[in-house]
Amino acid sequence: MRYIAIIAITLLSIQSLSAQYGYGRGYGGYGRNRMGSSRMGASQTPQGPTEEPPTAAEIAEERLPDYVAEFELDPFQTEVLRAYLEDYYNEVMALQKDKVKDQETLRKDFERMQNEFKTDLKSILTEEELTKFMEMDFSTSAVRKRKKKRDNE
Repeated sequence: MRYIAIIAITLLSIQSLSAQYGYGRGYGGYGRNRMGSSRMGASQTPQGPTEEPPTAAEIAEERLPDYVAEFELDPFQTEVLRAYLEDYYNEVMALQKDKVKDQETLRKDFERMQNEFKTDLKSILTEEELTKFMEMDFSTSAVRKRKKKRDNE
């Protein structure tokens, strides 16, 4: 019983101290300089989970319904397009992570990848559809408009 009382008092006093001096709140309480770090020189680390960028498969899955609705693709064409999109986004992400190449080389590689992607798409889309495909906008407002239009039909 005595140990429980000691633990309870310790926990309450710790809570009181943190509330009084603002530890972890960044308000610049007692013992803190203007930047909010302690005098001990401890660096602050970002709190909370960091969001990982989406994978190529996730991006393809997100955009695929818009393409299917826009170009009225059958199930076979949908699966072919899914494979093309995943390959393309994997290459783009790999190119973005490559820190060794200079800007000009990156630009040329990106243009080459786009041309290969267009060539692949010609197997399932017409020239007009291909042009429309490459010009599709995936900003939040454009996606919202397409979904609204699709729901109204």
